Amino acid sequence: MLVLAACISSPAGTSSPQAVPGSARILPVTHIDGFGTETDELAWIAWEFEAQTFVRYQIVYISCTCRQESVNKQSMLFLEIAKGKTGGRIHRIFFDFWGDSQVMPEGYTRKQIEEGFVPQFVNLKSPDIAKIDTISGATVTTVNLKQITKAVLAYHDAKYTAAVEAPLYQVDATSAASSQGW
Repeated sequence: MLVLAACISSPAGTSSPQAVPGSARILPVTHIDGFGTETDELAWIAWEFEAQTFVRYQIVYISCTCRQESVNKQSMLFLEIAKGKTGGRIHRIFFDFWGDSQVMPEGYTRKQIEEGFVPQFVNLKSPDIAKIDTISGATVTTVNLKQITKAVLAYHDAKYTAAVEAPLYQVDATSAASSQGW
């Protein structure tokens, strides 16, 4: 009866604005191609779980658009971000699905990027991401990993705060480079 009463009380031809289902999970991100051209893209928060001191995210995004579509698929990135009164800090980061080339044009592999580049993000906050040097020969992939982490941290910082800062996380290269860490 309440639903019908609400419908009857609305003037004909008007509707109240409603959010599009799932739109809160759309994450704007700036993609940067191999020529440095910035393009507005959309990533998707496939999963978000809030715990007391951190939030876990599963993010789907495109890391590279400069090769054929059969190579450039969506990547799936897992992030665990600590809550803090001065902004979130990355605790863990790893790929579940790698949607980029198995070998970069200059010969870098997924394993090399996961073991040598990805662990640099642990314990960083949003302003610190810009300081990470990209890998020459895998520039687009590493630049866009920085772009997506900045976008997720901006989302996280707008939504979550904590009364105290979480302690620094100990880098675990095994969990940072594989999904076995969760």
